[in-house]
Amino acid sequence: MTSEEFLRLGITDFLMKLNSIPETEPLYNIIKSRMINPASIKDKEERKYWRKQKQINKIPDIYLSNEELDFNVKESLGGLKNGKRFM
Repeated sequence: MTSEEFLRLGITDFLMKLNSIPETEPLYNIIKSRMINPASIKDKEERKYWRKQKQINKIPDIYLSNEELDFNVKESLGGLKNGKRFM
């Protein structure tokens, strides 16, 4: 499937594809951790695990412009690219 075909998917087809992600894929656990309600889990250790996963995989509340994101990436790399300073 090309990216253009993917962008033209209807919500029903998108949800079918989303629900068909195998449990062995890392994306499956990320989605599950965002959807699961840890309070509904009776086992204390499992509830603790899913709370931690929910925290790790949460979508940040910070919204940055592309320029800010670019700057932050450059700063986190120490301003270096292939041993040279960014311009």
